[in-house]
This record gives sequence, structure tokens and C-alpha cells, in this order.
Amino acid sequence: MYLEIRIHGRGGQGVVTASKLIAEAAYLDGYYSQSMPFFGAERRGAPVVSFARISDEPIYRTSQVYEPDVVVIFDPVLINFPHVFSGLKEDGVVVVNSRDFLDARNIVMVDADGIAEKYDLVVAGMPVYNIPMLGALSHVVIYDSMRYVIERKFGEKALLAFDEAYMSASRVSGRDLRFDRVDSDLREIGRCEIPVSTPSVGVAGKTGLWRIVRPVVDRERCNECGTCSLYCPEGVISVVLGMVDIDYEYCKGCMICMSVCPKRAISGVKESEVKEYVRSS
Repeated sequence: MYLEIRIHGRGGQGVVTASKLIAEAAYLDGYYSQSMPFFGAERRGAPVVSFARISDEPIYRTSQVYEPDVVVIFDPVLINFPHVFSGLKEDGVVVVNSRDFLDARNIVMVDADGIAEKYDLVVAGMPVYNIPMLGALSHVVIYDSMRYVIERKFGEKALLAFDEAYMSASRVSGRDLRFDRVDSDLREIGRCEIPVSTPSVGVAGKTGLWRIVRPVVDRERCNECGTCSLYCPEGVISVVLGMVDIDYEYCKGCMICMSVCPKRAISGVKESEVKEYVRSS
């Protein structure tokens, strides 16, 4: 047996802790295990990846996981990153936090948002998804030891959340699950045309996917004073032709604009609810 797991989420959602719990549970089941995180100097809410390996033989590989058997996605917005599915094996499994039904083969879905809210799994105002996501993952890997580890470390409330996630998660069979994959061969990375000898001018990369909450302007209340533009730390808000324009490709969702708006014309909408908000507006 040799299993590689890659977990995608955001800083503060419990991604790194999840891989540690997987490794500990596997160890208690008598397997060799390994856990490691991968992240830069980003803030809370920035994309984070962690890895776990489980084997019945000693594990000597210490690299990142490039060809996972299982991909776990804490935040469904991250599906927009093509590399989330990079290298996923043909018979691999995807475990995703989603309230919507996804008709695909080898996918496990769970409403981690709802479960985290129900059991108040919140740290510093941000929902922590690792417990419900591990409950869903237990349909694929170790269950009993995972349950034991969670109860020992986090107590009864977390165990209830884990059990509900395990019971409510749905695994779907249907059409093939196919993704636009990015070649995980390290030699291919050298083909990226990135200027490494000079400082980058302007925004280095599209950081809109870091955002959890989207600032939305109420045009009727807005008086185009430009206060939001002056205080925006990313410089992504401008007043053009008498209208406030927010560049959502780079807005990180800090919501400073909402706090400084004198007319209270800016509100916050969860990224997961943006489509429903637009339809109802």
C-alpha cells in the first residue's frame, strides 16, 4: 500500500493540521506516514498546500506530492486554479467542500461550511474546515484511528462534527471526472517566461483567488467620493467616469473599503454566494 494525498485550502482553514492528523492516524494504524506543508510568507486567506503520505513500507521520498491518489479541496473557489488537479491519477479521488451536487466519478462532497458553522468551528472569525473535511476523507482512507485522534486532540464537539461530515458526505459515480492538468514534471517548470533578473512592475500575480469575501458597491448609495480608493492597500479601486470600479482579479478582500466608506455603500458577500447574490440583485 502506498497512498499520496494533497490538500488545498487557505491559510487559517486548518490545511496543515489536517495533513498532520492524517499522518498521526495512519501511524496509529501501524503504517509509515509523512506530513509536510508548503506555503510562503502570505497572510491568512492565501492559498496553502499540504501533503501526506501513507505506506506499509518505509517512506524515503521527501518531495512535494506531484501525482496524488487523493486531492482534498477545502475551498471550492480554488478549483479555478488548474494546478489543483495537476498530476491526479486516473483512478484518483477528489474530496471537495461543496453544497452543490457535482455529477462526476470518484468525487466525495461534503458541506463543510454548514458543519463548521453548526458546530462553531471558527478561529479568529474564519471557519476551520479540517475536521469536517477529514470526516469526508475517511470514506477513502483510515476511519477509526482518525476518529480517535480528533477526539483526543479537539474534544467531543469536533468529534460530532467529524461524525456528521462522515455520515452526510456523498460519493458520486457517473461520467468520467476529467480536468485540465498541468504537467507535474519539474523539467517543464523552466519553460515559464518569468523575468527573474529584474524587479516585477505592478502586481506580480492575480491575487483575487485569495479572497473569501467580495466587496460589492451599492451604486444608489455611493457618491463617488473616492475614499475607498484612497485607503485600498492594493490600489485596485478606482473612480472611472463617475463610477467606483473594483478590479476583482487582484482584490484580496481585506474589506478596508467597507470600513472607511462614509455612505456605507460597500457590503461584503461571500465568494461562495456571489452567483446567488448577482441573480437576486
